[in-house]
Amino acid sequence: MALRTPPSWLQNGSHPAENDRLSVQALYATTGIIGSTSLAVSASSPAAMSVRVATGWAAIVGTTQANMGVYTIYNDAQDTLTITAADPTNPRIDRIVATVRDAYYTGAFNDVIFQVVAGTPAGSPSAPATPANSISLATVLVGAAVTQINSGNITDTRIDTTTNLPVGDITNVSAGAGLTGGGSSGSVSLAVNTATNAQTGTTYTTVLADESKLVTLSNAASITVTIPLNSSVAYPVGAQITFARFGAGATTIVGAAGVTLVSTGATSAQPALRVQYSSATCIQTSTNNWLVVGDII
Repeated sequence: MALRTPPSWLQNGSHPAENDRLSVQALYATTGIIGSTSLAVSASSPAAMSVRVATGWAAIVGTTQANMGVYTIYNDAQDTLTITAADPTNPRIDRIVATVRDAYYTGAFNDVIFQVVAGTPAGSPSAPATPANSISLATVLVGAAVTQINSGNITDTRIDTTTNLPVGDITNVSAGAGLTGGGSSGSVSLAVNTATNAQTGTTYTTVLADESKLVTLSNAASITVTIPLNSSVAYPVGAQITFARFGAGATTIVGAAGVTLVSTGATSAQPALRVQYSSATCIQTSTNNWLVVGDII
């Protein structure tokens, strides 16, 4: 079959459920859980030869044949599954799955079930394959002669379903000047850089990382702070750097050659912090032009 017609949910159309499942596959492209806690497998409490399957949703792509589409399943109450008795000599690995059974394609049942697919006991056992039309939820290590399954015996095998729908065109978020964080996947956050840069020398030239920082200046001798040319340090327009005079030494702010500072200070282009513990903020108003405001002379 080529183009499926009529399309899903045509007002006056009639079509098989398979067409609807193929439509759902546009939403859920792969077999997987829907929601991070869905169908999680845990040990019974108290521990016994059983495990529990949590509530939740999953999408299961039919695999008995091509173009079966996606079955959406939902478990509305915690379910308990029995693990068969352990082998007295060798361990085995069982697999916990949810399986859709559709008699239209094979078998005699029309339902969805949780089942424990028992592995083969061996000195180095391996887990059995996931059946057709199924999602693997966990594997369970059943040790030789054990009488209960503990949480440490359970390995989560669930994966999230993926979608065929576009989820946006942002591929990366980069932290610019004055910010930290960013990333290219998952939950991405950015934070304003509020750290302090403590300087104790008599000269200091600012760096890009000083954007949005408080730069403290502590020295008994005179201190000169230099704002560099934009070609050396590319601050964005609007960048702000705050300086605080912690030491006894007179502190003057100057611009490198090609940088213009303006202020209300007596020497507008080279303002000085008035006294110990005075502060001032430098704001880049345009490339290589800075306004200095604060407790200055």
